[in-house]
Amino acid sequence: MTVRAAWLPSTGQTREDTRLTLAALLTPSGQSADETPLRSRAGIVPGGFALTGGAPMQATIGTGRAIVQGNDTAQGAYLVAATAPETFTLEDGDPQHDRIDLIELSVMDDAYDRSGATEAVVRLVKGTPQATPTAPQTGPGSTIPLYTIRVPKGTSAGTGGIAWTTAVTTMHWPVVALGGILPASGFKGAYVGQYRDTAGLLQRWDGTTWVSYPKPVGGIAPSGTAAGGYTGQYRDNNGGLQRWNGSAWQYVQGASTLLFSATQWQTAQAQSVAPNTWTVLNLPTVEVDDAAGWTSNSTYIVPRTGWWRISAHATWANEAQTGMRGARVVVGGVGQSRLTWLTPAGNGAISVGGGGVVRLVAGETLQLAGFHNHSAAIKTLGGSGYACSLTAEWVKS
Repeated sequence: MTVRAAWLPSTGQTREDTRLTLAALLTPSGQSADETPLRSRAGIVPGGFALTGGAPMQATIGTGRAIVQGNDTAQGAYLVAATAPETFTLEDGDPQHDRIDLIELSVMDDAYDRSGATEAVVRLVKGTPQATPTAPQTGPGSTIPLYTIRVPKGTSAGTGGIAWTTAVTTMHWPVVALGGILPASGFKGAYVGQYRDTAGLLQRWDGTTWVSYPKPVGGIAPSGTAAGGYTGQYRDNNGGLQRWNGSAWQYVQGASTLLFSATQWQTAQAQSVAPNTWTVLNLPTVEVDDAAGWTSNSTYIVPRTGWWRISAHATWANEAQTGMRGARVVVGGVGQSRLTWLTPAGNGAISVGGGGVVRLVAGETLQLAGFHNHSAAIKTLGGSGYACSLTAEWVKS
């Protein structure tokens, strides 16, 4: 094994020694297992090498710093700094076809690339006019593309020149020192624990994929986060706390309640009900509706899948003393047999109902229905301390 050290030998340290050892301070490339040990991530230190369009056919590249990894791994990485802006004049457009020009950063090292030069340059590479133009091949040396510029046919200073706001495509990518957070996406992580910022979202490389942290580790992800980044992550879902179990969001047991209650309790709200049929009852007075699921005075749209505790009562006026009186919970238009109650009529108001636990699915409808089998229509009873009511409480997922 050949081990090199910077500034250790009293004589004989080479430029290659220096580049390879300084790379210990740079982010590894990481795009393949072979690249990771010695190759560094090439790129532009954020903010550098900005392009501005000056005269109609002139572009200026600003100052900046960059890392250029040698084509040959043994070259190491070149640390580059442009200390003064450089201006390029583009040739006029072809009479018949568009072309694409390339501006790139290149390090030429004749000892490796036989380019005949040993220098770092920013250069303009003219493209070939074509019906469907493509960017030209890069020039000699180890390079980083900075920008492509589309030059439409017939373009010149006399015709107004390049439309700088639409003709330029940024080709370079950012780079930071080892341990820094990269403001970029579209690349593999180089080591477990590497971070990147993509679209305002902090992500960590776990060795296989980027794991998102919408907020710091242990924080609560915002509503709308499609998938959790790790088992045990939490998110706010329209006021309800959910936990990611590795494949789906589950509401936190006992940590997020949901209540609904509506009644028909005023005399003026009494409802006439025909005999021998289950009739959905109107409940005009809403006492609590945490999820705003009540609609049309009669229907609750279930907002959350899980187990619900239901309580339902129908109260009947003393308009007849024969037959039966009933109450039933209706889910999705279907009466629930285990949430159905019947009792004989008597000499006075009759209140019938009860409670139970049932599993409901988000989007299903929940209603209260009443029944009697007297020979003619009779009314429900509201007022004087009587009411029809439907109450629902989410218990657990």
